[in-house]
Amino acid sequence: MLKGRQNNDILTVDQIVNEDDWVPNSERFRCHVCTRNFNTIRRRHHCRMCGEVVCGNCTLKKLAQIPQRPTLQEVRVCMSCILNHANKQANPMHHQGAAPAQIQRGGQRGSIQSTRTDTHSHTGETIRYSNRESNMDRLDSPPENSVGERAHFTRSDQGDNVVDYPLDYSWGYAWPKPPVLPDEVDRLAVLRSFDVLDTPTEDVFDIICDLASNALKCPISAVSLIDEDRQWFKASVGLAQTEIPRNVSFCAHTIISKEPMVVLDTLQDKRFMKNPLVTGGAGIRFYAGSPICTPSGHVIGTVFVFDNQPRTSCDLATLEKLSNVAMKNLEDRKNGTAPLPPLNKQQQPPSTSTPAPPPPPPGAIVSVAPSDLNTQDLVVQGPAGNGPGDGQVVGGPKMETMLMDLLCRTTETQQQLAAQQGVMFQQLGQHTQKIDELADAVKRMEAKLDGI
Repeated sequence: MLKGRQNNDILTVDQIVNEDDWVPNSERFRCHVCTRNFNTIRRRHHCRMCGEVVCGNCTLKKLAQIPQRPTLQEVRVCMSCILNHANKQANPMHHQGAAPAQIQRGGQRGSIQSTRTDTHSHTGETIRYSNRESNMDRLDSPPENSVGERAHFTRSDQGDNVVDYPLDYSWGYAWPKPPVLPDEVDRLAVLRSFDVLDTPTEDVFDIICDLASNALKCPISAVSLIDEDRQWFKASVGLAQTEIPRNVSFCAHTIISKEPMVVLDTLQDKRFMKNPLVTGGAGIRFYAGSPICTPSGHVIGTVFVFDNQPRTSCDLATLEKLSNVAMKNLEDRKNGTAPLPPLNKQQQPPSTSTPAPPPPPPGAIVSVAPSDLNTQDLVVQGPAGNGPGDGQVVGGPKMETMLMDLLCRTTETQQQLAAQQGVMFQQLGQHTQKIDELADAVKRMEAKLDGI
C-alpha cells in the first residue's frame, strides 16, 4: 500500500494535533471550511492537523504517524491544511521554523518554486508557469524545478517575449479566434469519458471554487470544462450562467498548455483587450487559470478566477493545487461512483447565450454577483458594421425577463396542480355518487325488512 510513497506524503507526529486540543463540537454549528451548516447528512469531523470541526466533503484522508500506534493510520485533514502543508513542502525555506497552523480562508499562501516559460504578451502582462506534478494523485509533492523563481510574481517579471502561438483574426471580430488544439478530437473524447457535462452541482467542486475565490481574493471563480463550442461550469462563485461560448473564453487559451496562465491586466493583453468579457458590462481586468490535466496528458478544463481590477502580482500555488484536486475528484467520480444523470432540458437553468446561424456572434454572458457590476447585461460583440461596436452593451435578459420566466414556470406548476385537483374532484364525485347509490340500496332493504 505504501510502495513508492515518499516521506513527505506522510504526516509526522508533530504535525498531528492532540485530541485534547480539538475544537469542541458544541462550538461549531457549521463547517469551518465551506461554512455549511451541519445536519444528519453533513456530519462533524475533526481535522487532525488543526483540530477544527469540518464536514466530510472538506476533508481528504492522509496517512499519519499516530502516537502509540505501530502502523500508519489514515486520518482526516481539511482542505485548508492540505493546501498549507503542500505550500510548506514546496517552499520549506519560507516556512522554516513555523509550527503547523491552520490556513485562514482568504489568507496568503506560501509561494512555490517554478520554471517560467516565454509566453508573455506583447506588454509582458501574461505569464505562464510550469510546476505541474507528473503524478495527479500526489497533492503535496515538491516541484522539481529550479530554485529561485516563484509562482508568486509581480509586474517586475515582465519581459519582451511574445505569445508563443499564432493569433488568428480572420473571422470578422476584434479579438483573435480561440487556438486550435492539435489533439482536439482525442481531448473531447477524454472529456466525454468522464460523463460529467451537464450534471448537477456537487459539494466538492463548490468547495474548490470557494477556496480559489478566497485564496486569490477574487469575486469570481469556477471549475470549468471546455467542450467543443462552449465552456461549461461544473461549479462557480459569482457567475449567474452555467456556460459561455468557447470563442470568448479566456480558458480556451489556457488549455493549449499544461501550465497555469495569468493575465495581470486584460487591457494590456492583445488577445483579450477587445474581448466582450473585458469591454462589456462584466469588465474583467484580471484572470488566472490553471488547467485540469488528465493522467493521459489531455487538458479538459480549468480552475480559474476573475477580478474587475487589474493586479500587480499573483500567487499561483493554491490555484494549481486546486486544479489537481479537481482532477483527482473527477477521476474518483469516474472510477468509484456512478455518474450523476445529466440534466434534461426542463431541469437545466435557462441559458442566456443567444443562438445564431454560423458564424455565431460570440456573446459574453458573464453576469456576476458583486453589487458594483450590472448583473442584468448581456455583452455582445459583432463584426464591424454588422452589429454593436466593440464593447457595446445591448439589452439582454433583464430582470423583467427573468421574472417572466419564473412566472411562466410558476404558472405551469399551478396548471399541473389544477389538473391534479380536477382529477381528484372527479374521483371524489364518483365516490360520492357510489356512496349515494349504496345509501339508497340500504334504505330499500330497510323498507323491505319493515314490511315483513
